[in-house]
Amino acid sequence: MRTKTHWAFAAIAASALALAGCGGGGSSSTTTVAPPAGPPASPPATEPPPAPTPEAVTLPSADNKYLEPADTTLEDTTAPVMLATGGTHDVGAYTLTCTVGPCEIEIADGAVTATGTVEAAYTTAAMATIDAAKTVAADENSGRSLGMHSALTDATGTRGEQIIGEATSKDNLVITRGMSGGAMVTNGQLGGTSGWTSGMADNAVSGFEGHKRTRKTEKIVVYTDIKAAKHKAFLTHYVGATPATIGTVTVTAVTDVTSDDYGQIALPAATIVAAGNAGLLDATKFPQPKDEGKGDNTYTYNDGEGASEKSSTFKGTFHGAPGTYDCPTTPCVVQVSDRSTANEPAYDATLTTGDWTFTPDVDNNPQIVNQDGDHMHFGWWVKTPAAAAAEGQYLYDAEMFYGGSRLFNTEATINALDGDADYSGPAAGLFAVKGDNAAHGEFTATARLTAKFGNATDPGSINGKIASFVRDDGVANDWSVTLASTAINTTGGNTAAAAGTTNSRVTGGSNDNIGAWEFQMYGPGTAGADPTGIAGAFRAAIDKDTAVAGAFATTPQ
Repeated sequence: MRTKTHWAFAAIAASALALAGCGGGGSSSTTTVAPPAGPPASPPATEPPPAPTPEAVTLPSADNKYLEPADTTLEDTTAPVMLATGGTHDVGAYTLTCTVGPCEIEIADGAVTATGTVEAAYTTAAMATIDAAKTVAADENSGRSLGMHSALTDATGTRGEQIIGEATSKDNLVITRGMSGGAMVTNGQLGGTSGWTSGMADNAVSGFEGHKRTRKTEKIVVYTDIKAAKHKAFLTHYVGATPATIGTVTVTAVTDVTSDDYGQIALPAATIVAAGNAGLLDATKFPQPKDEGKGDNTYTYNDGEGASEKSSTFKGTFHGAPGTYDCPTTPCVVQVSDRSTANEPAYDATLTTGDWTFTPDVDNNPQIVNQDGDHMHFGWWVKTPAAAAAEGQYLYDAEMFYGGSRLFNTEATINALDGDADYSGPAAGLFAVKGDNAAHGEFTATARLTAKFGNATDPGSINGKIASFVRDDGVANDWSVTLASTAINTTGGNTAAAAGTTNSRVTGGSNDNIGAWEFQMYGPGTAGADPTGIAGAFRAAIDKDTAVAGAFATTPQ
């Protein structure tokens, strides 16, 4: 044990002397040995710059309507088009210019994308085509505007229709409305002449629902304030003390009505014709007009055994009320003409035979569909020439119209009026500007009237103004038309005793007496009550180059 301990101590001491000699003290020197040299370190890796992102190139399009579709519909590229700065590439109607390059251009699905900066413009050839087409269009616009101007100032209607007067296109307009939904406008109760299509008017007005009817080169625009229909008891309408009428035909009923029997409506052949043309017959039981060129539609009612015959006694509706039809003296015949471009379809009085009756069902108090009895409408009609005539003129026909369901035209009600009343409402029509600023189209405006009611000695007068014109091309204007004071006709309630077509003077923007206007009062004629509406039409020259014609409907304010 002693020997091992002595050896360990000696080893430790030797180690301590060695350490002292290597670093320890005094004047001893130190030598540092460098590690062996290795390979140099690699620099950090750098990412390649990102590829340029292609951007969409905007192609000019405002004048594409003057070019062929093949020139503006581009085919896809099979390989990119490479351009240096200043380089160009023509494709279709366009020139592509690389303004900051290099540029790489591709076309996919008709869209152009490119790197760099690329601008697009029409080619020289395309611009020449556009300029030539614009010249032709401007010449046509000028000619059409002149033609419309001539039509709107054509007081005598030498080319067709009167501007303010009767037009066959709208004579048979029928405005109805169900108990829900909007108004329905047709050329006649049975659907009107062939080829007409219906839609909503392009320009809205306040308080009136706008509709349009179009056929080839004709257009009718109608605005109406008709309210939704309501149910009315059949007994009250048809079996009351006062017989109901259909047009000029009186619908009569038996008088021995009891609590369980509403009697029978007498429907001789003449009344069947009137009821058919008024749209009151059951459409599933009576003939409806065929399409144009398909001929008349005739139903023969007998015992129902023949292949082409129908039973003369059957369930159906009359004016919307359920009941039973009967034509006891058989055979009975009912015929309706077909639709045509010239005439409205109508039930034929010469070929309709038989004395019918209609017995309403007593169950559940049968109801008719009763239309709004106090409404107005106004609008315009235009026939647009497809091309210029042989002499180079564009020959338009135009007419303004208005109407209502109940004329305020009895002498007693007019003479009972007293005091002043203000009316206002929408107006709409056509305009034309000739000369350097040639334009033509549609407008909406506001009509304001002042009625000065009088008495039997002096029935009074109405004057007003049409202002706040808004053209459908968006051009602002300050047009104004003054409607000169016009006497109220005692027996007609309008500007003429018979039809309300006597024209009054109009003062336009030129301060000259030019143009004309007319009006008609409407309403139930309740004793001491003012008219519920005044509608009318006008035409005027705003200045030497500008003409307007329109119609309006106003209500008390």
